Amino acid sequence: MKNMKLFRKLTALSLTAALSAGMVLPASAASAPAVQVGGGTVDTSAYINADSRTMVPVTIAEALGLDCTADGDSATFSLCGRSQTYSAGTAAGDTTAALQNGQLYVPLYHLAETFGYQVSWDGAARTASLDRQAYPALSVDTENRASFAAGETALQSGFDWYTWTFQIDPAMDTVGTAGDGLGLLRFRLYVPEHIQEGEDYPLVATLGGLGSTNSFANNGYASRGSAFASDAFQAEHPCYVLNITVPYEACVNYEAELAYIYQFGEIIRTIAESYGNVDMDRIYATGHSQGAGWSYELASVQPELLAAILINAGTTVHTTWGNQCDMQAIADSGVNVYIWHGYEDPYIPVNEAYRAFNTLTSLGMTNLVLEIQQGGHCKSDMFSDSVPTSYMEWLFDQVKGVPCTASPTVTTEGTPADYDWAGVQVLSSVEGWAEANPYSSWTEPADNATWDQVMAGANALVQGEGGTGKTWLSKVRIGDETATSYDDATQDTPVVTIQAGDSVAVTVQGYTGGYGDDWDAFDQEWDVEWAVLEGSVTDIQLTHEASETPLLRPATVSLANGGGPNVNNSLYNENTLDGNQVYIKIDTAQDFQGDSLKVALRFIRDLGQGEYASYWHVIQYQVQ
Repeated sequence: MKNMKLFRKLTALSLTAALSAGMVLPASAASAPAVQVGGGTVDTSAYINADSRTMVPVTIAEALGLDCTADGDSATFSLCGRSQTYSAGTAAGDTTAALQNGQLYVPLYHLAETFGYQVSWDGAARTASLDRQAYPALSVDTENRASFAAGETALQSGFDWYTWTFQIDPAMDTVGTAGDGLGLLRFRLYVPEHIQEGEDYPLVATLGGLGSTNSFANNGYASRGSAFASDAFQAEHPCYVLNITVPYEACVNYEAELAYIYQFGEIIRTIAESYGNVDMDRIYATGHSQGAGWSYELASVQPELLAAILINAGTTVHTTWGNQCDMQAIADSGVNVYIWHGYEDPYIPVNEAYRAFNTLTSLGMTNLVLEIQQGGHCKSDMFSDSVPTSYMEWLFDQVKGVPCTASPTVTTEGTPADYDWAGVQVLSSVEGWAEANPYSSWTEPADNATWDQVMAGANALVQGEGGTGKTWLSKVRIGDETATSYDDATQDTPVVTIQAGDSVAVTVQGYTGGYGDDWDAFDQEWDVEWAVLEGSVTDIQLTHEASETPLLRPATVSLANGGGPNVNNSLYNENTLDGNQVYIKIDTAQDFQGDSLKVALRFIRDLGQGEYASYWHVIQYQVQ
């Protein structure tokens, strides 16, 4: 049955209004039983009927996380495809619903058991207590649905809102009440309107990127996923549409993130079980940026679930957070993969697409498509509300267990000089870079011949005095292989001028996202090499010590998180680093030679078995 467009007609205010109008509740209300949900008391005006059953008004729905529609002497409670209707005088379990003073009362025990609650009765205290029988627990997200309703488009308003609570290791629980062992996800669901009896329907999960807000409701990609719910698309492909993303706080380490990713699949399975008409051979995932990475990971942790994934500017690698996606699991899964990437992407460099494609191909996978085009960090026209795009059509043509009928490598790319990532643009002077590292796999040998070339041409550290007492604060994110010096990769020419003898403290933001305050963990897992390409430098240190001198911030530097988690938010500290973050301190010479400081950094993590994760970054300043 179609999940009804649910508009709450009864609220707690209706009961207040009835009382103020002088309506009389049952005589037994003088000793009315109390009702508790999850340990909190709910004002329900409950009573005990002649069958010794606790009866509650339909306004109990909100406390139980249920939707309710009511019409006179009947009401329907619903939750993600499951529904229960009560009518006055009609049997419900071992008692009947009843109309009292114009308000419909339903049996608490029967309602609770229908929707997964366990009821206990304390006779001495005359209290009925309701608790979830088990996690994960599903409920209606009334708070966010109300908060964001005004800002939604007409298309987005067709989605229902839910919360999903599950058990998680308290040691890595940072969402909601940190450390309580309960993880929390919020998602939106669109249910096809014209369902035919006996027909099964595909489901597509659109996974939002990490973005700049904790609220998935404002997440651009998740919202654009609503195109799958448009009249134009539904007319050709009636389907379920799931909008979902992982909250910032869950992305502090790989294990926590992976626990959340696994719950994506469990939500999909719950939806399929609740509605009973989801085509289990046609379940899809698509995402942009971080959401694209989560699509890869979902295919990795639950490979039997998906028919295909559509990747929009993503990466399989989170080396900053200590992991790699299980590419072997994806290659063995049979999941069809379409990878799109723009070669001008300033946030996730295009080589990440090649890395995924080359790695999967090397593992024997042939059912994948690679498309490289001119473009930035998103293909904004991948989806359309008005006319289904070729990407949307490709996704819905896929069936689990059936390889892509065609798997071309489609490239409409520019020349290497056009690429705005450090490996080509910034190191274009290194002979044979592009040929020696054809976008590489994401791993590399410990001894990298190209880096040897960089080091061979580097300036030696100079003797003499360095440091004027001025230290400029900027940051670099491991994995951001862009040619930018600072966190704002949208700037075409992010240039900051410093004085000869000044120092630069470059915080490593990938560290704060994945390692928190654990300097020792970072120090054990990562090595950093550097090469001075331009200018005179007296010293370079990798450290976590707090700065002894006031920190200056160039006006051109945006101090926002830059689209990723920053556990300590140390860049917001007024004058000092907090002594926990990793940063690289570069001291320039007082007798600086030249007018530019340019330093190449190579971050390396030993993966074992002779493989190394590596990210390169170049920072650059003008020097006076």
